[in-house]
Amino acid sequence: MVTALVIVHVIIALVLTVIVLMQHGRQQGLSGAIAGGAETFFGKNKGRTIDAMLRKFTAVFAILFILSSIVLTYVSIRQANLEDEAAEESNPDASQSMNVTVDENGNLVDESGNIVMSAEDMAAQQAEAETEDAAAGEAEGAADEAEGAVDEAAGAVDEAADEAAGAADQAADAAQQAAGEAAAE
Repeated sequence: MVTALVIVHVIIALVLTVIVLMQHGRQQGLSGAIAGGAETFFGKNKGRTIDAMLRKFTAVFAILFILSSIVLTYVSIRQANLEDEAAEESNPDASQSMNVTVDENGNLVDESGNIVMSAEDMAAQQAEAETEDAAAGEAEGAADEAEGAVDEAAGAVDEAADEAAGAADQAADAAQQAAGEAAAE
C-alpha cells in the first residue's frame, strides 16, 4: 500500500512540475509577445483562458500533492508503530528485567543456570566502584580544604585592608595636626 501511495505521490509531483513550467511568467519578454500574438490570432481571450486553466490545475494539483504527503506520512508512521508492536510481542523478554541469583560459588546466574557474571568479575567491579567512591571523597575533601584556605586568605586580606585604612586615617590625622601647627606658627 505504501508503494502505491509513493507512486501516486511521485506522479502528482511530476504533473505539478510540468504545469508550473507551462505557465507564462509575469514578464514574458519577446517569446511571450510572439506566443501571445499567435494565441490572439485564433481568439480574443484564448491566451487568458489557457493561463486561467493552468492556474486552476496548479491549485488542484498542489492541494493533491499536500494531501498525498500527509496521507503518506500518516500511513508510514502507522506502519512503523505496528512493526514496533509486533517486535515487542514476538520478544517479550526484551522489555522485562532479568531475574538473577547468586549461586554457592558467588557467581550471578540467571533462571536457566547460566552464569551472568563470575564472582571475580563482581569483586573487581565492586572494588572499582569503591575506588571511584574513595577518589570522589578525597576530591571533595580537597575541595573543602581549598575553600577553607580561600576563606582564610580572604579574611587576612580584609584584616590587612582594615589595618591599612586605619594607618591611612592616622597618617591623615597626623598630617592635619602638623598642618594646623604650621599654620599656627
